[in-house]
Parts: sequence; C-alpha cells; structure tokens
Amino acid sequence: MAITYFFHIFPINSYIMKTYICISLQIIMISMDDVDKKIISFLQEDGRTSLSEIGRKLGLSHVSVRKRLKNLCESLVNVSADLNAEQLDLRIAIVSAEVETHERLRELIDIFSKCPRTVFVTTTTGAYNVMTIMVAEDADTLNAILEVCSIRAQKGIRRSEAVIGEAPVVPKYLPIKIVPNKEMEIAPCGVNCGKCLRYKNQKCLGCPATKYYRGPL
Repeated sequence: MAITYFFHIFPINSYIMKTYICISLQIIMISMDDVDKKIISFLQEDGRTSLSEIGRKLGLSHVSVRKRLKNLCESLVNVSADLNAEQLDLRIAIVSAEVETHERLRELIDIFSKCPRTVFVTTTTGAYNVMTIMVAEDADTLNAILEVCSIRAQKGIRRSEAVIGEAPVVPKYLPIKIVPNKEMEIAPCGVNCGKCLRYKNQKCLGCPATKYYRGPL
C-alpha cells in the first residue's frame, strides 16, 4: 500500500506553460521509527527544510539526518515532481477494461506505464481486471485518446468502460510525465500521430512523447 503526500509547491514559468509543480513523498507503509516519521513530517510541511534545520529540531547532526533520509529514499520514500492538473486545465478519463489473458495484461501494463498521459495503472478484481487514469488537455484530445490510443483501443480487450471527469479535486497534483526531448515517431501505445485522422483534423494534440505533439506539456 502506498500513500502520496505533497510538501512543497513552487512556480514554473515558460512561454508555453504557467503552472505549479509539487514535490511529493510516496511512502510505502512498512516499519518506520519515530525519528523517521518526524523527518518525513518536516519535509511534508516544507520540502526546502535543510538537513541542518531538521537535525536541530530533532537534536541530531545533519550527518545523521542525511543517513536516515538516504535509507528512507532507498526503501520507503519516493521523491517526485507532480503537476497541478487544475492549473493546466486538464481533463481525466478513468478507463477500466477486461483483458483476455494474463500475459496480455502484463504487456499492456508495461506499455501504459511508459505513456506520458497515463498517471495511474492498477490491476483490479470484479468485472474488469485493469484500470488506468489518463489525462488530456481538452475535450477533443480526451475523446481521441479514448477511441484511438487508450487501453480500451488495444488488442486483447474483451470489454471496457470509461468515465470522464474534470481536473481532480484530491489530489490536485498528478505524476504527469514530462518528456523534454520529443523525438519519437511512434507513441508508446504504438500509434503514429502523424497518420492519425483525428490529429490531422486538429481534433487531437498528439502524444506528448512524440515529435508531433503540439500542446503545453
């Protein structure tokens, strides 16, 4: 089980995008002592807190704090930069699907873990055996990815269901992958945006991992 906490926000400015980025701590819930928990708590309050300041509050040297934090980052804590979905005016789609075989399920999980629009993938029980959450910059792009490149459009899917929503209320910050060098011809899902009719007809901004992308991410 993992819980994500957000502890510092600072602005990013560019001619394309003005938004806010959040550094988050993801904590796998296994044993931590009281000192570890206090260190994490201080960082959740302010990610810029120095090791010396944390040490002063705990009565420890900054060397001891650094050692503890290093151990936490190796086993318990993941530090990441998450983006404010509301500031980017993003829409989300929750897509559940029933995949025919376990082998194909593992393949699709691997594919969509590399997709810059996918912020969440999990296996499920019940009517469907996988669920993904994807983001898009506008309604046209959201409809395009649902029909062309989401998990429901892949081979080996028996049935699927999609729920569309606005930017999430909680959490506001999502682990949206930023690809600085957009050089790919083919998107991770296997789609060539340059040959896609929706892209050609200005009904999709394209995949943020490819050279065809024309959006803010």
